[in-house]
Amino acid sequence: MNRMVKGTGQYQILLLGSDDERRTKFQGILVERMGDLGLNPATIYFIDGSRASERDPGSPQLAIYFGSPGNTNDPDSQLMAELIEDSIVIVPLVSEVAQVHLEIPPQLRHINALEVGSDGKGILRLVNLALEIFRLLRRERKLFISYRREDARPFAERLYDALDARGFDVFLDLRSVPPAVDFQEELWHRMSDSDVVVLIDTPGFRKSRWTTEELAKANATNIQILHLLWPGQKEDGTSSFSHFMKLDLSDFEGASPGQGGEVREDTLVRICDAAEGLRARAIAARYRYLTDYFCDAARDLRMNPVVQPEHWISLDGLKDGRNLAVVPAVGIPTSVRINEIFDAVANSAKSFSDVWIIYDNRGVLESWLSHLDWLDKHLPIRTVQMAKAPSLLCEVIA
Repeated sequence: MNRMVKGTGQYQILLLGSDDERRTKFQGILVERMGDLGLNPATIYFIDGSRASERDPGSPQLAIYFGSPGNTNDPDSQLMAELIEDSIVIVPLVSEVAQVHLEIPPQLRHINALEVGSDGKGILRLVNLALEIFRLLRRERKLFISYRREDARPFAERLYDALDARGFDVFLDLRSVPPAVDFQEELWHRMSDSDVVVLIDTPGFRKSRWTTEELAKANATNIQILHLLWPGQKEDGTSSFSHFMKLDLSDFEGASPGQGGEVREDTLVRICDAAEGLRARAIAARYRYLTDYFCDAARDLRMNPVVQPEHWISLDGLKDGRNLAVVPAVGIPTSVRINEIFDAVANSAKSFSDVWIIYDNRGVLESWLSHLDWLDKHLPIRTVQMAKAPSLLCEVIA
């Protein structure tokens, strides 16, 4: 039975095709992730094909087609033709990619299908994809693997391949650092731009200077950590932002871990699912950190910041009658992200005289900071380092 979530209809999801348990699982986890992000789940409005006339063409829309055997001549075909004409994103779901021609109507077969099984496999990816399409999660899916080479290199490389196959942009030092660059500077830069750090805590990990520094920097910058405890390792009380996952000897095949033992495939799946599930909470934690920091700085100056439902911060009554939109950005601003943020603000119901992007500059390469300073002189939007926000606010007070 399809569960409808009544709300404002700000974000609309059309549920087409088969009405099965995948719909219920998807809706339940999506509502949970909205809560993780600090958003009101009632702003998501689920609409099945029979109620498509309820959709608001002025609000963001996404269509999901739940494919199944025998659905190739689906009664929603006319509706799908309308959605395609209106350039609405449609995500076809199949039990296996090889089943596309048996489970998906012809007009959707040119779209890359997502594998989602009745057992729930692939649901987390679908949930995060929906959040990415609505710009509630950034589209870049960045992960950083922290490990000690002597203890866990084969394991780390297997995990890299598994996460890469899931569509993550994974940083692994041996594969991701180009020649002729400062290794540690590049490492901190890439970690500061990651959604989640996957930390492989082997017996020698805490003895290494560089790996313990990675843990300390992740904690200091509020980056969430999926902390994999090697068999026999205990939780570390200093890992304040860690989400622990214990590995047992049963998670490996053959010889003992560290002596050629191969990690089991189902263990890799479990780790990847945990990383996927942590991603929304990780981004929300860093967003709240930036938001709280900026709002506290503004209130200290007797300003009245207002956090908008779209996760922007608005400030009115500034110098010369101007107003300001401040958009917290998780990770490192790039030209693509800056353009997306500017377009979103420009298309909002409220207009702003000035737009700032506030970001955490700790760990970011000096060359990148200089590049952002240069962009500020040429774009109608300004990137603001978190540490410089209080002084810049003083300049715009009426």
